[in-house]
Amino acid sequence: MTTPLSRLVGSLAPEGLQLYCPVPLQEHPAGGAFLDRAGAAWAVGQGLCAPGSRITRVNIGTFVARGMPYVTEQAAIAMTCYTYWAFLWDDHLDHLAEDPARAMALTGEANRVLYEPSDIPLPSDPFLTSLRDLRRLLEACLDPDAMAMLRSENDLWLGGQLWKLALQSRTTPPTVGEYLRMRRYKAGSGPLAVYTGPGAGYAMTTADLYDPLVCAFTQSVFYPCTIINDLGSLAKETQNGQDGISLFTALATEHSLDTTTALLKAAELYERTLCLMLRLQQQLLEDPRPAVARYAAELPQWIPATVVFTATSARYLTTSLAGQADAPATQPLISPSTNPLLWDPDDLTPPPYPDIAWIWQHLAPPKPR
Repeated sequence: MTTPLSRLVGSLAPEGLQLYCPVPLQEHPAGGAFLDRAGAAWAVGQGLCAPGSRITRVNIGTFVARGMPYVTEQAAIAMTCYTYWAFLWDDHLDHLAEDPARAMALTGEANRVLYEPSDIPLPSDPFLTSLRDLRRLLEACLDPDAMAMLRSENDLWLGGQLWKLALQSRTTPPTVGEYLRMRRYKAGSGPLAVYTGPGAGYAMTTADLYDPLVCAFTQSVFYPCTIINDLGSLAKETQNGQDGISLFTALATEHSLDTTTALLKAAELYERTLCLMLRLQQQLLEDPRPAVARYAAELPQWIPATVVFTATSARYLTTSLAGQADAPATQPLISPSTNPLLWDPDDLTPPPYPDIAWIWQHLAPPKPR
């Protein structure tokens, strides 16, 4: 039986929005402040942003420290730099939305840098030159097999960025299924998944990482993160003219819902997927492969990291227009809850979207009592 919607409706008041988050927050021993300084210094030194600019104050290092508390310090620094690059690249493509040909060409150049770092086709472009340095940092933390998987997942992420640009240029909004398919790649979660084991000193083989059950678990971790990110990005995306490309608008259009009901429907899907994640995690914690069991224990740290980052980062709590100072964004504050507000955790029926319903098919049958 589903928990009454009125509990979440009440939490949509301006004073705060409660979100189910069953994973305790942890932080890397190096500390988020240390990683923030290291990542900001790298981004400024690479010419990607100016000293003191807003991107240097959005706590990207703290986000990584909480999402990957078990990796080595060197790996945490490299991932913080990678995340700085990714956020700035995402913003840069927003600026190129009216020139998709340029965005596609630059994406092709970026892919080439990761495969041929000794040859920079556009040496004056800071995104390409910094990506060459970023590859050096990542290769120092990953063995060749792990680096090959990261390149592949990075390619998929860049393709997801272009996929979103394509949806923006259309007159018809995406269906819920199409949006979920696009968001899977545009979120950039693939490189994070690949990095989790090797960054902490244990190997996840290609067979391990792309095992169907492991893939289902990985997506059950990151789909909730993307829904939270969509919620936090509402003000930013509205400012950039992208508010028509979101899970909320897709749900509203496909199911003829008003805005509040669409938000509730997305929150329900968030909780529903988290309940699934906990069951899949339990299956993998008993996996005979030590690396897979450890991956199952560690990957979900991205969930509380995303909730807290969305609730506290200046990336989502402020907006800015060209030539203007930061201003507070209009959105509810977010706080974690240890209990679901909308979904019965024992209800493990798949959602009505085949694009993600396959994840539920990997649940093990209930054990006899």
